[in-house]
Amino acid sequence: MQTQFGRKLDKFAFLHDQVFEEKLGILAQKAEEEDWQYEDITGSTVNNIIRTFETNYPILKNYLNYTFKRVDEENKVIYDTGDEKNAKYACFNTGLISRNLSKPIFGLFEVNANYKNNERLKKWHLFGFFDRSQGEFTRKFAVLPKLARYIDFSKPEDFSNYVYNPDLELDVPDENQIKHIISDNISRFPQEFQELRENYRLRILNDAIRKAKELAEQSNRIALPQWRPNPRQLQILLPLFLDPDNEDEASVALPIETQGNVYVVKTVLPLSWAYSNARLLSRFRRDWLKPIKAESIENEEEIDS
Repeated sequence: MQTQFGRKLDKFAFLHDQVFEEKLGILAQKAEEEDWQYEDITGSTVNNIIRTFETNYPILKNYLNYTFKRVDEENKVIYDTGDEKNAKYACFNTGLISRNLSKPIFGLFEVNANYKNNERLKKWHLFGFFDRSQGEFTRKFAVLPKLARYIDFSKPEDFSNYVYNPDLELDVPDENQIKHIISDNISRFPQEFQELRENYRLRILNDAIRKAKELAEQSNRIALPQWRPNPRQLQILLPLFLDPDNEDEASVALPIETQGNVYVVKTVLPLSWAYSNARLLSRFRRDWLKPIKAESIENEEEIDS
């Protein structure tokens, strides 16, 4: 059973920027080793993903926000009393595994100390991250919170939006549709692509979509799944290679989704957005999809559009 709308972590709990940053650092060290930073096109890490506060863990911050949103939608946030109103503690399954003990890591909340005097404040304060063997968790909860679930395998369309089905045709957009994809999402493309004449952009994007289709049909490593939090939708990601001088590096990601018995194209995503969406589902081997932040993208606080 799902709620109509899940709350992101920063909407559920009070998160003081500096304190939350320290907790992110502790979690990054506690969990299996992983790079939680975006990169620029040179491969250097960039931290200015959030305008109001620079975080060293932008991918991890986004991951927690939207993982929590999903478990809240699924009513999988656990309260010590069984209901949020009377609870003193709450917890959720982060989906991460501890580095040394290979145990699931849970986020633990306690009531905000100022909430009793002002109920307009957020009730919850993030206490920290713990595995199931730690007393801070076991003394408060007898039931383990469940993982976020994104796939309903009883629905054929879910399976085909999680694993690329080469038996389904990819409906390549016509010229008018490609014009709209470009004009509606121009800032998501590399600067060099944006500066090209329109007829060149149309031809390059059309060729790139056809090449992505061919690659996906030839290799199981090309198509990757992603979860779009706002429409709550599974999609397949394909790479688009738009730079003729660098055919080994994808420029943007192409989300495709099933519509009847075909895959359809509606938009493109910067690699950093696509990486963050894909990371919600699984830690995966990086091939073409890398957490690269495009110079033309000024604000990536909301990456799921």
